[in-house]
Amino acid sequence: MTGPARPPALHFERLGASTLAGLQAVVMRDGEGRAAGRLDFQICHCCRLGYVESIVVAADWQGQGVGRRAVHTALGPSMGYAWSTSRQTSEGRRFFAAMREETGLAFTAGGAGCPHMLAAHRPGLLRGLLTHHRA
Repeated sequence: MTGPARPPALHFERLGASTLAGLQAVVMRDGEGRAAGRLDFQICHCCRLGYVESIVVAADWQGQGVGRRAVHTALGPSMGYAWSTSRQTSEGRRFFAAMREETGLAFTAGGAGCPHMLAAHRPGLLRGLLTHHRA
């Protein structure tokens, strides 16, 4: 007897910030290099804060733990930091409630970043970078 079918492999790539508390991302691509999702976030090690700006998972990949794995990839060594998120949709509230239960982190909706994050944030910079990035 065999277990449930495993979904095709995804590649999770963490793109680091080039500045203190700058934007970072976890980009998820399938074996063909097609986008399967993206998590945009910031971490300030000085203030011990993390902020999830957005998370998007392609419809075909939802419900398979992709978002969960992306969040764990982003958390990395900053698991003990205080984490918040941008405003959350109803689907996002359910997702972050599950992540809150799993990690013990608050993931407070509508949280604000620290002054380091605000100074480092340049809207559109990361999205432009990701648009041109190929795994």
